[in-house]
Amino acid sequence: MVLVTGASGFLGSRTVAVLSQHGCVVRALVRKTSRTDHLRLPNVTIFRGDVGDAESMKPAFEGVEYVIHAAADTSGNKEEGKLSTIQGTKNILALCGQYQVKKLVYISSCSVYGVSDYKAGEVVTEESSLERFPDKRGSYSDCKFRAERLVVRAMGEGAVPIVCLRPGTIYGPGGDVYTPMLGVSLGSKAFAVIGDGRFVLPLVYVDNMVEAILAAMKNQNSTNKIYNVVDPEKVTKKEYMEGLVKKLFPSARTVYVPFGLLKAVVFLQEKVFKALKRQPVLTTYRLVSSQKPVVYDALKITRDLAWKPPVTVETAFNAVVQYERGIR
Repeated sequence: MVLVTGASGFLGSRTVAVLSQHGCVVRALVRKTSRTDHLRLPNVTIFRGDVGDAESMKPAFEGVEYVIHAAADTSGNKEEGKLSTIQGTKNILALCGQYQVKKLVYISSCSVYGVSDYKAGEVVTEESSLERFPDKRGSYSDCKFRAERLVVRAMGEGAVPIVCLRPGTIYGPGGDVYTPMLGVSLGSKAFAVIGDGRFVLPLVYVDNMVEAILAAMKNQNSTNKIYNVVDPEKVTKKEYMEGLVKKLFPSARTVYVPFGLLKAVVFLQEKVFKALKRQPVLTTYRLVSSQKPVVYDALKITRDLAWKPPVTVETAFNAVVQYERGIR
């Protein structure tokens, strides 16, 4: 029996669907206000609860063998992040120990890496240095960093068998098509892409991510290990724009904004906002951290767990295009 937290979300719902297809008995943990029509699948039971409230989750843990913890705050709200991401992870770890779960698969993020310190072109492995100033990366990254630290500490204590996955940018049908890592947009009318388009995006297609979760859950070699999860096919910003965004929005205008120019503008904006005693819209540190041209390496999960991403970039792009056209 498998419990999936954050089951109504983008990654969680797809994980539940694939587990159901594989004949697994699944418990989908969702908040009271979450819609659940897409989770009404064979072998799936919906449980209402909140990861920030340990008592509310106890009924869902009865008899569970595996837990996939995908729940986290994505709003960027600091207080909500502390409750859902940090306290939620602390609660999940405690309950996994209490109910003697066989394995916890924790979904972290590549945002825990200290990219600002890296050199251009550096290869990022699981042994690369972590973020020294997580609070400078924004609430989401800060909370994910602190939550992962709890998980790593629990690994050291050995109370619960754990595997930690650090995915890149997860995309697919139902997910965000244009993210801040790419740049900014004016609805579907215009897209301002940061840089000259050669930046390699750390993408992982949602079904490939689920395949990594299943491999981590089933393989005994994964216990107390940390793995990057990024698709082996490298996609630049320009290739992403040409292969996906322009197919969806053929009449939209695309502008590539030089990184140096944007960095100067952001720096001046910080100075102005500081003088006005206001929080800046974007900081130079966050900009550099998101745009440093590094390459994420996922050879470890391929070697240890025989992870073989089933979906190619071409197939993934086509699936997103079909989905987006179908809902318009």
